[in-house]
Amino acid sequence: MSNNDLIKNRMLDLDKVPVIASASTLKDALDKMTLMRLGIALIVNSDSELLGVLTDGDLRRLLLTRQSPLPALLVTPAIEFGNSRPQTIDIDASVEEAKSLMVSREIWDLPVVSKENKKVVGLIHRHSLG
Repeated sequence: MSNNDLIKNRMLDLDKVPVIASASTLKDALDKMTLMRLGIALIVNSDSELLGVLTDGDLRRLLLTRQSPLPALLVTPAIEFGNSRPQTIDIDASVEEAKSLMVSREIWDLPVVSKENKKVVGLIHRHSLG
């Protein structure tokens, strides 16, 4: 297997991914997602461990199901609206493993985590897998 066949060589590094703290509001998440032009925000604790993700799909479902006024939603912690048990992939996984997982789960983005300490280290997007 060549190095290009590994997730760690195709993932987006954290400086190119919307990463927010667990106390961040929905507005914080939207601002960061818009700035970085990705439809996902990774929610982490102070040790960079992944607590959840918030996606564009979560936002659409929120707007269609919540009767709260928009200003009230924007100041609510983003983690309340996201997925607190997201699918992840190990940094040393193969591109083929990621493709298979994304197709079977019908997802476009996978947080990449370190096997040793479970810290989030990046994000892999389906388009970058070829």
